Amino acid sequence: MATLKVSGMKGPDCAATISEVVKTVDGIEVVNVNYATGEVTYGPTECVDPDLIEEMIKEAGYEPEDS
Repeated sequence: MATLKVSGMKGPDCAATISEVVKTVDGIEVVNVNYATGEVTYGPTECVDPDLIEEMIKEAGYEPEDS
């Protein structure tokens, strides 16, 4: 599992949007989004480009934070 910090989430609707976006990536089976902490956890991470996940989150209107 990988964890990514995301800024701009204001509530459950934002978390649901990010969850739906990340779930569309081939190979992703599990997505957990906590809007209170700004953390997105997804996996498994084999064969998944983290840059692709970040780009999809940006396209949804949120900003991945540098780790």
